[in-house]
Amino acid sequence: MRELAKKRLQGNFQQSAKYLALVFNDFFVLALIFIFGAVMFWYAQVMKVLPVKAWYYPLVLSALLWLAYLPGKLVTLLQTADRQFLLATDDRLDDYLAPMRRYSLVLPALLLALAGGIMYPFASLKMGLSNLNYFSLVLALFFAKVFEQGAVSRSLTFDHRVKQVTWLIRLVLLALLLASLYFLPNALYLLLALAVIAVLALRAWKNSAFDWQYAIDYEARRKETVYAGFALFTDVKERQVNIKRRKYLDFLLPPFGKESPNSFLYRRTLLRNPEYLNLLARMTAFAVLLTAMIQDPVWSLLLSALVMYLTVWQLLPLGQKYDQNIMYRVYPIAQKERGQEVSRVLAWALLLQTGLIIIFWLAIMPGQFAWSLLFLVWCGLLAKGYLPYKTQQLAKKSRYKKRKK
Repeated sequence: MRELAKKRLQGNFQQSAKYLALVFNDFFVLALIFIFGAVMFWYAQVMKVLPVKAWYYPLVLSALLWLAYLPGKLVTLLQTADRQFLLATDDRLDDYLAPMRRYSLVLPALLLALAGGIMYPFASLKMGLSNLNYFSLVLALFFAKVFEQGAVSRSLTFDHRVKQVTWLIRLVLLALLLASLYFLPNALYLLLALAVIAVLALRAWKNSAFDWQYAIDYEARRKETVYAGFALFTDVKERQVNIKRRKYLDFLLPPFGKESPNSFLYRRTLLRNPEYLNLLARMTAFAVLLTAMIQDPVWSLLLSALVMYLTVWQLLPLGQKYDQNIMYRVYPIAQKERGQEVSRVLAWALLLQTGLIIIFWLAIMPGQFAWSLLFLVWCGLLAKGYLPYKTQQLAKKSRYKKRKK
């Protein structure tokens, strides 16, 4: 079982390394450096004016360290076939899960170390925590994560209580953090001792019958979360696209029967296919982030206009989504104005993006109405000029275009 775990961990590491190399490309790393530098500069300026030992400091420190503690689910790498081929190995299952638990602790350890290092000046200078107490606090969080993942691995049973166990541990930890920082700031080593005792007590936890299907589903959901993060930056072939109705977006749809069949189809494809919806959300968030970093109306207008153009360019393949779907051609749907209807759907998406960006502009740069109007004019040029031209070109390239008699 240990050899199987080792083999699967090597494969998972190679896969993650491949996608991480695509995610952390030169441009993204450069952007992260600038963002991190800006945040650290702001942090240094704020530290100069903060008073010493304010009553809410323990609340701030607890919240930030607790948020850094949350990421990092238990990695099991169980597969669907394991339900049959490993069913008789329940007694040796801990040999498989032990390396998985150690592997799962890498990300939480890095995040806690990063958050602990960033918050160290605040804790020592403004809260007055000694080095020993602060180190004990961060180490206690790490051992709490060890206990959480050990408890999760022992809760993959027919009771189906992983989620309840996980959040119970997290909320108890938050309460202990607040209590320790408010009432025992000079004895935080007691919190570390409590976390270590909890980890040692895991050995006395009696395992119930292991539910293979429940554990496989748990791993599938974890993988889907990871793949969704990678899919924000690159195509992930292992990811299964989950096309489903999103009720919280139904208010964006016109009343039933008030639109043409093509408009009905493409509008719902845009809102329900994560490939297009994530792209629109990602590009909008990127434009908002650029505006927040620059806060200059001229540069914000130019860069947001570029982001909007790139959004249009990447959403254009929506018009060819059903070209190879023979059932789309079987139904009595008019094809003559298909390009215009695709153009209207994409223009509607651009208008949503423009509205969100302008709202954010006016929130952080009040009074910049003229620049907002210019951005709205750019949106109109793309919607009325560029989009109809490109969608008509796509319609002419349709694979199943009717032949002239």
